[in-house]
Amino acid sequence: MTARAAPWIRLGWLVVVCAALLALRKPWALHTPQLWAEDGSIFLTQDEQMGVRAWWEPYNGYLHLLPRLIAWIASRTADPAWWPAIYNGLAFLLNVAVFARIASPRVHLPAKPWLMLAFIAVVGTGEVLINVTNLQWTTAFLLIVQLFTGSAGGTPVLPGASARGSTWRQQLGDVAILLIVGLNGPFALLFLPLFAWRAWRDRTADSLLALSVVTLCAGVALWLLLRGGGGIHLASTSEPFRPLMFFSLIGSRLVTWPLFGPAAVFAWPKWIHAALVFVVILPLIGWALRRDARRQTRAMIVALFGLVLLAGVYRVRADTWERDDLVNGDRYFFIPRVLLAWLLIWEFDARPKAIRWSARAVAILALAMHVPRFTLPSPPNYHWADHCDPIRRGVPANIKTLPDGWWIEYPGRMDKR
Repeated sequence: MTARAAPWIRLGWLVVVCAALLALRKPWALHTPQLWAEDGSIFLTQDEQMGVRAWWEPYNGYLHLLPRLIAWIASRTADPAWWPAIYNGLAFLLNVAVFARIASPRVHLPAKPWLMLAFIAVVGTGEVLINVTNLQWTTAFLLIVQLFTGSAGGTPVLPGASARGSTWRQQLGDVAILLIVGLNGPFALLFLPLFAWRAWRDRTADSLLALSVVTLCAGVALWLLLRGGGGIHLASTSEPFRPLMFFSLIGSRLVTWPLFGPAAVFAWPKWIHAALVFVVILPLIGWALRRDARRQTRAMIVALFGLVLLAGVYRVRADTWERDDLVNGDRYFFIPRVLLAWLLIWEFDARPKAIRWSARAVAILALAMHVPRFTLPSPPNYHWADHCDPIRRGVPANIKTLPDGWWIEYPGRMDKR
């Protein structure tokens, strides 16, 4: 084993460990797979109604290419009884693909093992993990990681820069990832300024190629947005902006829940959660922007954190919520939680000893709070295989699925009406 190969082999084993931990986090999604929300009511039914045309059908204002592809594959390879297993199995593999991409020697990020573990270890309802409907939130990290991707073996000073260009095979793989993931959700449009900045900074063929593909995907997203496909807000409200609730939601989801547990979220008044934004989050961001060798890496993560957090909270108008139940809209906080954890992780070796040990202590506290609730409780089993026969026969039916209270209003196939 060469010295150069040894780190990649160690990271390869860590991918396996992270995959096992992901399965342990949500085991029922694999051993008792069921469809989740729009898995059935949108992607399954529209695949049957529209076929390949469904790939380009927007939902909530943007494309969902990966769920459409998975629905298409399942419907053409297996009996309906196996569709939930195919949906969740492929979603699991795509989640693991994020670990593999981070582990790649072409990705220039410090503390990779901890970054991969943070993807699983952050608190949350787990709704974004191992299901097709929410793949956009996990695969968005493939776009994020691309901002730090160069050629294997390079020793860049700046993230994403390298001593030589990537091979044509690597470039083809990059284009495929950017194109498929860029057409799966709105993130290409959201991240476009950062890809443009990276291309301007690096001025390499790789960065310009990435910018070109992301620009194409962003153009599609912008076109769908301008033609009114779903609107900017999910919440239909004309209420004025409520700053206390706005900052309280951010503080409770990103600081109180991870560090002090769910009980503290419900017990503490809104002003305490709001204050944590200014006492914890903003100082961490300010410190992350200090001048040192990692400044540009951290600055990119800070920008991503701000873009995703503000866009998500604005889209659901979280400031109009009456209270925080830790369930509503949790997917909008998944990416910001992971990115905030990355900023904290990169302080584990900070030069000031007080910062270094404070960051480690906060991480230990977060893990201690999360470990007892790491494995998500099993939901009701609606016995999909016993109730999917109407889909097999192509006749209309209402079929119960996850989450609790969700139904698939299956319209039947056109040839059976």
